Amino acid sequence: MDEIMLHPTAADREFYGEGLILLEGIISEFLSCLGMMRRYQTAQGLRDPVASVQARVKSAASMRGKLARQGLPATRDSALRDVWDAAGVRLICPFAQNIDQTVALIRAIPGVEILREKDYIRHPKPNGYRSYHMILSLPLRFLGGEPHGPVWLEVQLRTIAMDCWANIEHQLKYKRDIPNQELIVQELKRCADEIASTDLSLQTIRDLIELPPGQA
Repeated sequence: MDEIMLHPTAADREFYGEGLILLEGIISEFLSCLGMMRRYQTAQGLRDPVASVQARVKSAASMRGKLARQGLPATRDSALRDVWDAAGVRLICPFAQNIDQTVALIRAIPGVEILREKDYIRHPKPNGYRSYHMILSLPLRFLGGEPHGPVWLEVQLRTIAMDCWANIEHQLKYKRDIPNQELIVQELKRCADEIASTDLSLQTIRDLIELPPGQA
């Protein structure tokens, strides 16, 4: 199920101003291009590599907090120029192999510019976090002319299992004064490793199921 959370508050509109249109625009443009490529694949009899999509513009409160932590001015211009995740899309894939397939589709989007990629799947964070991150920009066709600088979009790709772990870890890390916190961190890391092993096993099972007759 797609969850496109583009419902800005009055505070968001005040903070981002006309920049909000650009942030919502790059999300729409990206999802439109990727959606067309996904539909073309399924029309050819291939599986859709994406199970669900989530999208959001970072709230004004969250963005102000991030800018303050980084020692940057709490302004719209700084939010659009100095950080790269004001607009974000998360793509949830059924299997680990689908992440590589989706990354290949993203790279094939006409005019896409990829600023940075981080593979936290093959190189997970110390706490066990796994995901594939991309920072990209692409032409905004609805504009009469290009904005003064690129509008950046953060894209995260995860399997369903990785996303489940990340959501739970995100909730727990904001708890305060937790007893046995070191033990909890160790257990979360162990769970992340087990989830990665499960993802690999599920991929193997699917590959076995889809082997041509006589090759199993």
